[in-house]
This record gives sequence, C-alpha cells and structure tokens, in this order.
Amino acid sequence: MGKRFFVIYLLGSILLITAGWGAAQEKFPTRPINIIIPWAPGGGGTLNAQTLQPYMEKQLGVGIVIVNKTGGAGTIAWNYVANSQPDGYTVGIVNPSLVVTVYTTKTGVSYKKFDPIIYTVGVPAGVVVRTEAPWRTFKEFIDYAKSNPGKVQMANSGHAAMYHIGIVGIEMATGAKFTHIPYKGSAPCITALLGGHVDASLIEISTLLPYIEAKKFRVLAVSSPTRNFALPDVPTFKEHGFDLDVGTWYGYVAPKGTPKDRIKILHDAFKTGMDSKEFKDFYKRQGGVVEYKGPEELGKYLEQQDILWKKIIDFGGFKPEG
Repeated sequence: MGKRFFVIYLLGSILLITAGWGAAQEKFPTRPINIIIPWAPGGGGTLNAQTLQPYMEKQLGVGIVIVNKTGGAGTIAWNYVANSQPDGYTVGIVNPSLVVTVYTTKTGVSYKKFDPIIYTVGVPAGVVVRTEAPWRTFKEFIDYAKSNPGKVQMANSGHAAMYHIGIVGIEMATGAKFTHIPYKGSAPCITALLGGHVDASLIEISTLLPYIEAKKFRVLAVSSPTRNFALPDVPTFKEHGFDLDVGTWYGYVAPKGTPKDRIKILHDAFKTGMDSKEFKDFYKRQGGVVEYKGPEELGKYLEQQDILWKKIIDFGGFKPEG
C-alpha cells in the first residue's frame, strides 16, 4: 500500500511539474492585447498609447486594442485592469491620478494591485500667468501671495483633481495661500485665465506651449527636476528651494500576478515604441521628456509618488468622495 501510494504521488508530482513547465513555455501573445485608457479619446493618455501601438503590433505580431473606459476619475478603468486575469492580455495606462484617487475617492485602487511594466514620458506642469500680469518671476508671485493671503485666484481642473492638489502642494512648500477656483478640466482654466477671470493656474506645459508662443501667457516655474528643453529660460521649483514633482507622466501596468516572462515581452514591445523617432518627435513638440523606467524603477517611482501626493492631500485636508 505504501509503495503504491508513493508511485501515485510521484506520478502526480511529475504531471504537475510538466503542466507548470508547459504553461511557462506557452507562446505569448497569441491574440490581441487590450490597453485600457481611463480617459476620453483624443486625450494625452490615448495619444501616448496610439503612438506606441504600431511598433508594439509589429514586434508582438498581434493587434493592440485601445479601449477607453472613462468615469470615476480613472478608477473605473483601473479597477477593471486590477480585476482582470493576470495573463498579459490586459494592460492599463497610469498617471499620477492613480495614486491620488486612492485618497480622494472611495473607489480608488492602490498601485500595489498592479505589476509595473514601463514608464514612458513625463510632461512637466508650469505655474502660468498672463503676459500682462505684474509678476515677472516666481519669487515675485509667491512673495505677493504670501503678503496677500487668498488674493491670488488660482484656476484648477476640478476639486481634488491632480492639479488642484498640485497647487495645494505649492502652498505647502512655500507658505503662500491662494483662492482655488475649480473648473472642469484644463481647457476652461485656460479660457478663464485668458479672460482675466483668474490670476494664475498650474497646467501641463504641452497645453500651454501654443499660448506661450503667441505671447498670451508667461510661465513662472516648472515642476520638472531640471529645466525643460521647450522652456529653457524658465526655472524649476527645485531652483526655488523645493522639489515638487506634480507634473503628469504616463506608465503602463498589468494586473498583479502577471507572469514575469510576459511582463518582459510587453516591456520590450513598449520599449521599441519608446525608442522610435516618431514617439520622441511627438513629445519633443509637446515639451514632454521621454525617459525610460523599467518595471523595478517604475515600481519605486509609484511608491515615491504615493508618498508625495498623500503628504499634500493630508496637508490640504482632502477627504474621499463619491
């Protein structure tokens, strides 16, 4: 009886090992891969994915399907990705809102629910005023805001949205106090600023560049660690004594537990697109900084971003809504 049990146990173990080896050796991918975008078509996230798409399809030999799942400040899409099968066929694009919505909504999903794949690009945000505004420098602007608490009206892209919290981060770092005026997105902020209804805003520079070239706006400082090539004369927050990385960026993640070999295949395909002239030229026109971070680096960056944004959110007293 003992020998018979041992033989059955041994055969079962061999079958399990063989099955696991077979699964590990299964060809990937063999069908289209879905990239889930939390925002509407035509936005920055969709354009990022669309620029990478043809290079990925060529390398992987399957279609890349871009799926826009909007709503819930991005949480609908990110929860969908987090709850998908961890087989490599569902990928999500993420930006700072991933770590923000955990603390500002009741439906946010932690970055820990994902396996990082790759970071593709960063787009700094700039503190912007009209060209006729009295402030020529960021120091003048902050000194005035500190001497006149609440007098400077700062437009933001919505209550508890990323750039609203970013502006609160400037208050936290400098001691200034603004009056926050919420709008539905960056475009209405620009309209309000052009019309003189507000004094300033914090907006990604890719959106601002046409207005800067038309001499409508002046950028006083940018959020990037180093000066941006599109605005070489504009100092950084860091040059003013505080390091506040509150611009936007785009990375890609998979559901937690996705096999590492599939993560690598996806990573290599994304990297091919990142290295393309088309991708680099696209972001050069946008003032975006194409910067590679692999899975491990992106994982650490998400952790850093989580710490930063939570600190600002706690300072601002934001509470989960929705």
